[in-house]
Amino acid sequence: MAENKIDMFKLVEQVEKQKSMDIDDIFSTLDSVKADEDVKKEEQVKDRSYATFTSVADPEMISRPRIPDQIGQYQTRFECFKGIVENVSYGTKNVNAYVEGHRDALEKYYSDAYKNMKDLYVIEARVNDELNRFNSHSGLYEKGYYDGLAYVLKALKRSKELLMSRINSEITRNL
Repeated sequence: MAENKIDMFKLVEQVEKQKSMDIDDIFSTLDSVKADEDVKKEEQVKDRSYATFTSVADPEMISRPRIPDQIGQYQTRFECFKGIVENVSYGTKNVNAYVEGHRDALEKYYSDAYKNMKDLYVIEARVNDELNRFNSHSGLYEKGYYDGLAYVLKALKRSKELLMSRINSEITRNL
């Protein structure tokens, strides 16, 4: 967006410098700016489609997110789970079908967990069931979705562990 403003400012400067330009010259200059923007957009689309078909063996393109060690402040298991899921980092170069699949799994079970905040065991059972029934690992999207399911399951288990640890430390502190 900032590039568009810079191009428009350059156009205004050109018009100011050449007050004698007629309306056809102005429109042709605008058309050339528009054509440059279209070329940039096409290059961005090509870059994204290349990233989608990049080999799974390329370690820079696909990195599996990890559960963070520190979550921050939380009072309930859902808040802990929410902190884990919301802070997923895919790196800067990960824009592909794998990431889309991973995000879809996280979003699906995050919204389910939001609806069942008080009983995350139900969500844990659903994730376990879907993981056991999942049988397609043929594409990047499917691999990402499967890994996303595994991430959600780990996040649910980790939220339980962290909450139990926090409760244990509060009890021992008060004794």
